[in-house]
Amino acid sequence: MNLQEWYNKAERAMDYLRESEEEYARYRGLMKAIPAREKIVLARLMLESPESSAAAKKMWAEASEEFEKIVDESQEIQTECSLIEAKRERAEKTWETWRSLNSAMKMGNIT
Repeated sequence: MNLQEWYNKAERAMDYLRESEEEYARYRGLMKAIPAREKIVLARLMLESPESSAAAKKMWAEASEEFEKIVDESQEIQTECSLIEAKRERAEKTWETWRSLNSAMKMGNIT
């Protein structure tokens, strides 16, 4: 791959980093809120539980469809965030590779 191809690849990588900022920030925020969301839903379900002991109320709440839905949504958020993180890391590495190649070329270490 010549330097121009690396430049084009680096430019696309930088474009992706810029374009994915908002989506990445949104998913990071959602990820940070996961424990609170699960705790809130679990507490509300425990209050609604027909069970008498705290342990039974918690088991009833965790076995509910609503809590399962929250856990599934949390997993989707984590998966999406991890995917975006991986793509952004690859874009950052592409950018760093181009910078290294460009710097080496300027120093005359590569042609």
